[in-house]
Amino acid sequence: MPLLQVLAFVMASNSHISVTDFGARPNSTADACAAVAKAIQSLPKDGGIIDFPKGDYHFFRENGIDRELYLSNSDVVNPRKIAILLEGKKGLKLKGNGSRLIFHDRIIPLAILDCENVSVDGFTIDWKRPLMSQGTVLSSGTQGFTLQIDRIAYPYVVEQGTLYFTDKTWKRRPWGYMEFDPATKGIAYNTGDAGFTDGDIGRAKVTEPEPGQLKFDYPCTKYPRVGDILVARHGVRDHAGTFIQGSKNVTLSHMAYRHTSGLGILSQYSTNLTFNRVEVAPSRQSERVFAGHDDGFHFSNCKGDILVDGCKFEGLMDDPINVHGTAVRIVERTAPGTLRCRFMHNQSVGLTFGVQGDSVSFLDHKTMISRGLGAIKAVKHLSLEEVSVEFESTVPTTVQVGDALENLTWTPNFTVRNTDFGTVRARGLLVSTPGKVLVEHNVFRSSGAAILIAGDANYWYESGAVTDVTIRDNKFLNCNTSPYQFGDAVISIHPEIPEPGPTPFHRGIKIESNTFETFDSPLLWAKSVSGLSFLNNRVLASDSYPPRNPDAPGLSFLQCKNVRVEGNHLDAKFRGRKVLFTGTDQATVSIKDWPPL
Repeated sequence: MPLLQVLAFVMASNSHISVTDFGARPNSTADACAAVAKAIQSLPKDGGIIDFPKGDYHFFRENGIDRELYLSNSDVVNPRKIAILLEGKKGLKLKGNGSRLIFHDRIIPLAILDCENVSVDGFTIDWKRPLMSQGTVLSSGTQGFTLQIDRIAYPYVVEQGTLYFTDKTWKRRPWGYMEFDPATKGIAYNTGDAGFTDGDIGRAKVTEPEPGQLKFDYPCTKYPRVGDILVARHGVRDHAGTFIQGSKNVTLSHMAYRHTSGLGILSQYSTNLTFNRVEVAPSRQSERVFAGHDDGFHFSNCKGDILVDGCKFEGLMDDPINVHGTAVRIVERTAPGTLRCRFMHNQSVGLTFGVQGDSVSFLDHKTMISRGLGAIKAVKHLSLEEVSVEFESTVPTTVQVGDALENLTWTPNFTVRNTDFGTVRARGLLVSTPGKVLVEHNVFRSSGAAILIAGDANYWYESGAVTDVTIRDNKFLNCNTSPYQFGDAVISIHPEIPEPGPTPFHRGIKIESNTFETFDSPLLWAKSVSGLSFLNNRVLASDSYPPRNPDAPGLSFLQCKNVRVEGNHLDAKFRGRKVLFTGTDQATVSIKDWPPL
């Protein structure tokens, strides 16, 4: 037996090994996929530690592991490529010791499938050539603008007036741009999804007057500011930075995701997850202002307890954290106790709706009110889009085609604390789960709403009426600087209900002892909530930006019941003293210490 294999066997027998014993070479550009796979395979099923001696390790798409996987809220691209695969492992620990893992092309850096008691600690995830690009605005005006771009970091070609960004295996035309302020490293004020221009940049003729300079020629009256940074979006949402599926008791700690191909960390159908000191943000030593291609942490159809502690988000192209379930639409009653259902969004196909014993709520898709509960007897997958769900008893006759099923079993308790929600493209925290939710000691600097509590059964089918949410001792610093969907206020409670019914959708939301430092008026916009309190909060007026909605109400209540506002301290300069009631039973509302201007 060769000496390398003998050494590997001895090390494996001690269940504490190093990837270098299997051929991985830190600080070289050699591909590490095979060496890491051999190290993982050498360990017993239960237990073991794999060390990565500190250094840079490279992973290439062509040497990745193929798997057919269906990722929630992601494009369907199979087979997916995986660099590091943990599958069916128990008690395994990956120790990075500060190592940097550098990826090439579209690939999932780490997949944790059907594992238990797994921990990953001390890695930085990055790309040699990121799947987005950026440049600095050199000149700008009513005839377009000129960008300065590092051609080595962000290769491109211009062909017949059209710009394509390139790498060794792909050439992509940008499908969107975002404007960043270099001073704040965040989205430029009042741009966001409204854009930095009112012209049709997609029809712009692009020329290259000098190497590294791109001139976009088109008429407009709104244009980017000279010195700002434009991020060109030309990737797709296909490979998450880390994918966790069917796993239990997973801990990620001391991790830094500097870039990802799709979602940052996607967890689905998993139980008890802990993320401690995990960043999805550009490196402080990098010129980049972007990090993740989409969401930072995405929790889809998980259960148990989720804890996010001491984490950080900057430069994302979507929400830092999204916690939700996935509803399906009823398309046919095939038997008294059986329903044929469909995953309605193209980024939810192929998912597992439920298993035997799961509890399900039958949702009226118009009012979002539950028509009753049922227990699953069996689920049969008819196709990637459709499932047949058989229940232990007859489905209520009030349940109709077009209504939705919500799986109540795969819904987690969620805690986020000591976390920095920086200036990303969209909102801060999205949470829709009936489990206990605690949001405390965080800082929000979101360019959209800081917190969104939604829920719908008509478009995304991201289900989940909340029942117990506490938002306390947080700082909200100049949020909502740009227009986005659901950006009604700093905290937006906005379920999508086509026909509001007599019973509110959400309940049990407490917002207390927070500090709001705001340049604008809207603080809270709440729709269809019973049991909502806004207590002992401190509101400070800021002049950091011009107000976007100076005359809007500070508090808005639509179809709400049992509302209590009391003990809040308002800066004398704060303009949002109006309170709006629409369809709200004011006999159930108590408002104190909210003086008018």
